[in-house]
Amino acid sequence: MKHNNMAMIKAVTFDLDDTLWDCAPAIEAAEKALYGWHQAVTPRVTEAHTEQSLQRYRNDIRAKYPELAGCVTATRMASLRALLLEFGYSVSLAEEGFTVFYKARSEVELYDGAIEMLSFLRQNYRLAAITNGNADLQAIGISDYFDFIYAADLTLPPKPATAMFERCMKDLDLPSHALLHVGDNPVTDIGGGHNANVQTLWFNQYNEPWPEHLKAPHFEAGELSDIVALLKK
Repeated sequence: MKHNNMAMIKAVTFDLDDTLWDCAPAIEAAEKALYGWHQAVTPRVTEAHTEQSLQRYRNDIRAKYPELAGCVTATRMASLRALLLEFGYSVSLAEEGFTVFYKARSEVELYDGAIEMLSFLRQNYRLAAITNGNADLQAIGISDYFDFIYAADLTLPPKPATAMFERCMKDLDLPSHALLHVGDNPVTDIGGGHNANVQTLWFNQYNEPWPEHLKAPHFEAGELSDIVALLKK
């Protein structure tokens, strides 16, 4: 069956980080907030670590526990617990530290046109989020636009694996050709969409060349308003 056909689409799924907002500033602010928490609550940690060395510490934990690698929340919690134990603090503080990080991580600035796009699409399509990240859509204020929200965890492996796409199609009761996935990453988003046999739209706001060794997306858009234009019936 031919897949690059907008008329077939009944639902649109979105990647979140770097598709609906710029992820880097939020992560940077969250790391600073967590470091500030360590300074106030677990000062022995910051006597021994800078922000940069804590990042290396987390990388070491990720390497030590590869079974957690697909879930950013589980990896960060494991890192916090290990750090607290190492410096003689109660591991029960990990939840408090993560809450500080998570609040700041979810304080994102939506791209121009994001709300308008979601508002329009919500009137005409089922919507879902499929993310490898862990941003809090309720805190961001956009959770009500989505019928379903799927985040990679210890039971749903991250894109480009197909599990989240398959769960979404099952929950929406739709065949693969009726789903359009929108994302910025050629490997995780477009590659993951191809793996799941759904239609794909590459959000290419920086006008990057497509990696020639990868299977091309069905559609491409440089601005969020272009997605609306493509999907208008």
